This record gives sequence, structure tokens and C-alpha cells, in this order.
Amino acid sequence: MTAKTPRTVALLGTRKAAHLAKGALGKVHGALADVEAHLSRRIDAGAGASVTPDELLASRFAAFRPLHAAPPAPGQRPSVTVFGFFNSSGFFGGIATLLNFSATVANHLDYDLRLVHTTSFDGDPDVAGFLRNQGIDVDPSRIHFVNAAHRRAAGASLPLHPDDLLVVSAWWDAFAVDRLAHDRPYVYLIQDYEPIFYNNGDQQLWASSTYESVKFVPVLNSSILHDYFRTTPHHRVAAEALVFEPAVRVPKRESTLVERPGKKRLFFYARPETDRNLFYTGLLAIDQAFEESAELRDNWDVWLGGTHTIPPLRLKSGLELQRLGKMSFEDYQQFTLTADLAISPMLAPHPNYPTLEFSRLGTPVITTSWETKIDLDRYSEMITLVEPTVAAMSQAIIERATRETAQEGAAPKTEESWTQALAETAATVTALHRGALG
Repeated sequence: MTAKTPRTVALLGTRKAAHLAKGALGKVHGALADVEAHLSRRIDAGAGASVTPDELLASRFAAFRPLHAAPPAPGQRPSVTVFGFFNSSGFFGGIATLLNFSATVANHLDYDLRLVHTTSFDGDPDVAGFLRNQGIDVDPSRIHFVNAAHRRAAGASLPLHPDDLLVVSAWWDAFAVDRLAHDRPYVYLIQDYEPIFYNNGDQQLWASSTYESVKFVPVLNSSILHDYFRTTPHHRVAAEALVFEPAVRVPKRESTLVERPGKKRLFFYARPETDRNLFYTGLLAIDQAFEESAELRDNWDVWLGGTHTIPPLRLKSGLELQRLGKMSFEDYQQFTLTADLAISPMLAPHPNYPTLEFSRLGTPVITTSWETKIDLDRYSEMITLVEPTVAAMSQAIIERATRETAQEGAAPKTEESWTQALAETAATVTALHRGALG
């Protein structure tokens, strides 16, 4: 048994931190497990040196495990090189948009598409199939993968063609790529205001700092997010950003809907580990609405989806809630056709994809306001935007549940085709990149 010298006590603490972080951040389990194992070997060997600040930070934060530019491999073609989380279970929302955007730009440039796994890796997914379902055709032979998820404190080498266009979306990837020796501006696809995802502290500061770099072309996902950036100190992003409205692809309803037996369905986008989705406020609002409304108690069921971690729940009214867990993209799309009312809270400037998806289907959806997000009529008249309180959400649930809920005839205002939604932005990015190449 290794004696607990001051050095090993420090290492034990670092290993414990890595273990706790691994449990809290499921997406980065691979890289953190690797660092934890490395620290364990040092402890068990009676490590002769204390950890450095870089090693400590690398055990906790993906952003501090560097990437090093290396010469291209023989025959390596120019590519749109994209950094992110590319496990097929995550092809929703922001990751789906990152793939759609990057593939569209790759088509404009006639480049390959190269996906760099930076936080987790469980095999190379069928990206070509996903993109095809999104209406974007990419030759599978031109899609390549790089696994950088398990890099340690010293980092990992990344072969780059000098003409590559680099694209990031998450702040930790922007943090790492900004320090990568590469001569061309990279594209930062900003899909929310990520500093607010954290308490006041280091990660909030690091996330905010990524918007202050002068090395990237800012691209903003939604005009309403752009509205918010105009109120922040990040003046370059607000002034220079390329802005697009997200496309919303939903399954087709049959021309004649078949009457579904049983009660109406209230769907709650429930993610307890994602603070901005207000799981507990939403749950209390549903509980209060069912306690106050006989219409809800007699005629409605509640379905929760978004994660496997939701415990068995029942309302004070006695209703047992139905848990859908973390659905596949296909299962989620099919379920959306069966919902009569949706609740998708979001304490952030972006409108969030479930809100856009249900509203495009003609299903009423309730979401929450935040700062500059005070009106979502630009996206759909089916969206009810309320204050992020139990009372306001509960009242909105009761009001919407007592109206006609299915296909109220409001015309969708969102674009369905990603090719169309991204055409102008992709063309501008293409021109900027070609200009940078000279």
C-alpha cells in the first residue's frame, strides 16, 4: 500500500476530483477516465513529483487538454474540420445544427468533412445517413473522423491541411482551437450564451473569454440570440456576426389524423442535469396545474422525455408520470406527433429546438422568457412565452389545456430546409475562407 506522503495526498485529491467530474459530466467520461487512470498509476508508483497546474486542469477540463497542429498525412485533402461531440445519441439540437452547418459549408467549398471527437468517443456514427435525413447529401467517402477525446495533459497531434477551415461550437473547443497553431481564421458557431451555464467562477470566465478572441468568424444560431449579444460587452460578435434562423425539420402529419384512444398527452422536456431547462420549476408547475384543474386531472396524461435519470414520479393528484427516457432521434420525432401540448422551459436567450419543433407541427408549446427573449412570435404563434415561475407556467398549462390543442391553423414561420436556411451564411463563410487563402 502506498504511503500517504504530501505528494500522494495531492495526487489522491486530484484523482478524486477527476472521478467526481467524470460522474457529473457524462459526455467527457472517456477523457476523464484516461486522466484518472494516469493519475492512479502515478499514485500507485509512489509518484516522485507533484502534479503541475496543467495536469490538474487537464484532469478536470477538456479545454486544457491541448491540440497540436501537425503536417497533413500523405494525400490528405482540404477539409472543413469540425470539433465536437459526435456520438449518434447526441444528434439533437446544437450538435445536429453543427453538423448541418459544417456539411453545407463543405459542399460549398467542395471540401471533405472531418469530425474531431473532443469530449467522448464510442465509435464513428453514420453521419452521412443523418445528413441525408436532414436533406444534405455528402459522399460518405469524404467524411473522416479523428478521436481526440482521450488526449492527456500533453495533448494530441492533429494533422491539418494548410487550407483547412476549422469550425467549433462549444466554448471548450473554441478555447482549445484558439490556441492551436493555424494560420486561418476559424468559424465559431455560437448557439447560446454559454457563460450563463455556470456559477460565477472559472468556467464562466473561460467561456466568456472565448468571445473576445479576434481569430474567429462569429456565426450566430438565431436572430433572437443576436438580440441578446447586442446587450453584452462582446461588441465584435454583435457587430460582425453572420446570423441565420435554424431550420426545423419535423415528421409529416397524415392528412387525416387518426383519433388516438386514451387521454390527451402533455409532454415535458425534462432534463434535471441541465439547469437552464428548469426541470424542477416545470415539474412544480405541472403538479400545481393538475391540482387546480379538473380538466387536466380527468383528461390528460403527462409524458417526460430528455434523459434516463428521471426518477419515478407521481403528482399530488395521484397521476403517475410516464417516462420516455433519452429517446433516439427517430423515436422522438414519432412521439412529437402524438403530443397535444408541450412544455419546454429555457432560461437562456436561444428559443430551444423542442419549442420550435412542436410549434412547427401545430402543437401548442409553453416556454419561458429570459432577458431579451420576450417575444417569440417571429417563429410561431403556437408558442406561449411566460415568466419563469411556477405560477405563470401553471396558469399557461391550464389555459392551453382548455383550448383546442391540435393544429390550430397557424402557419409556420420557420424554414424546413437546412440548405435554404444556411444558404446565405454558408456562401459568406465560403467567400471569407477563399479570401483568407488568397
